[in-house]
Amino acid sequence: MSKEQYPDEILQSLEDYNIDIKDFLPGHGKGAKLLLDFNKISGVEEMKGVVLKGREIENGIVADVIIKEGAVIEEPVHLCFGVKKQSGIQQIFPRIIAEDNSEVTVRAHCSFPNADGLVHKMFGHFYIGNNCKFTYSETHYHGEKSGALVAPVSYMYIGENSIYENNFNLTQGTPGRVKIMLDIYAMKNSVIRSNIKAFGKGKGDSIRIRDSVFLEGENARSVIKMKAAAKDGGEVLMYGITEGNAKYCNGHVECQEIVLGKGSTCRARPFIRAIDSTSTVSHEASLGRFPQKWLDELQAKGLSEEEATDILVEAMLKEE
Repeated sequence: MSKEQYPDEILQSLEDYNIDIKDFLPGHGKGAKLLLDFNKISGVEEMKGVVLKGREIENGIVADVIIKEGAVIEEPVHLCFGVKKQSGIQQIFPRIIAEDNSEVTVRAHCSFPNADGLVHKMFGHFYIGNNCKFTYSETHYHGEKSGALVAPVSYMYIGENSIYENNFNLTQGTPGRVKIMLDIYAMKNSVIRSNIKAFGKGKGDSIRIRDSVFLEGENARSVIKMKAAAKDGGEVLMYGITEGNAKYCNGHVECQEIVLGKGSTCRARPFIRAIDSTSTVSHEASLGRFPQKWLDELQAKGLSEEEATDILVEAMLKEE
């Protein structure tokens, strides 16, 4: 695939997340790949054990990703759902299935570098079978104009004895208006790890994320970690939910948010519930600013307060 045939402008923002652009390009590196520009499929590359199918619709795509039973996929599967134009409504319908006893990492990148009035909606359905190891990592870039409304909704079923890790990262560019809803249903002996990171950088940024885990099977376990910062009038709301609905399940919700500058708002709303006396569900949340001692130590090295704060925010959002 030549440079003229793939959405170079869309992929460029991968570098801000320290991801090699070539990993996403058919014909470069290893791993299955699917690239999209608005509703045009720019490239598909399948591999043994991975089925990738896309059907173009008027405003987006219906995409099927299937990891075959027993397949152990060493290289990540790369998906890029981008839009080069400024406005319009893009709708993405991914259907992701990992059959029993499979292992894979899926890396998805949603990039809208010129967004100015753009709307991106995603309706995702994930089915992870039994005895699977599945990692889904999604990075977002919404340009520098805060001109996007981004509203993904995902429903995830995690089978027995499976490990599922969900990573969402929106820390580069200006987010705009973001509304995200994730529902994860965990079956017997499954392990869920969900990590959410977001940064609202100005008064035009409003980020609202609901991350929910429902522990439906005996001995299911989960940890939700939500980290966010808001500055210069930005708004962030993190809503972490865990319900223990079976025997011996164990869940934890952790929220950490930093408020910077006049007019900024951070809110954390952990919600936990257990319906069985053998279950344990807990939460912790912290809101505010960094300890003055940390700022003083950096300022003693010659940094301004703003520079010191930026370094601390970056470090927090990079922490695992």
